[in-house]
Amino acid sequence: MITIISGTNRPNSNSEKIAEFYNNLTPEESQVLNLKDLPNDFVFADTYGEGSKEFNKIVTEKIINADRFIFIIPEYNGGFPGVLKAFIDAVPPKHFNDKKAALVGLSSGHTGALRPMDQFSDILHYLKVEVLSAKPKLSGIENLMDKDTLVDERALSLLDDQIKRFAKF
Repeated sequence: MITIISGTNRPNSNSEKIAEFYNNLTPEESQVLNLKDLPNDFVFADTYGEGSKEFNKIVTEKIINADRFIFIIPEYNGGFPGVLKAFIDAVPPKHFNDKKAALVGLSSGHTGALRPMDQFSDILHYLKVEVLSAKPKLSGIENLMDKDTLVDERALSLLDDQIKRFAKF
């Protein structure tokens, strides 16, 4: 099972749209975890304790039951969103160990979240997660989409290549 994680809790985000779009492209069994669906107080209630029932259900269904992850990572102020880091910190590291991940970067600017993907790759490596080298960088994301759909041929080609590589990873 692949869990595709929309790396922000911003409502109606491009990350959410790309995660749903990617979910429809993936030929394997997959599901989306949208960080906007996390309990509002998870940072305080679930990070250092046993966790709420709602948070534990999300972790069980979307993290423990997955063997691979695709992280859709938007660039926020030169890094990735704090809610993504808080989520990773709230999940016991053993639930990520020895799994695999792919990353897709989104930005309004020209770098396509290159720096945030590098930062996040380091965190995943620390958690003993292997990261696929193909990391599409979708720069100027607003110009690559028509409403909720990715339409840019280059971007679609990058995602298609990543999907094929991830299947063999």
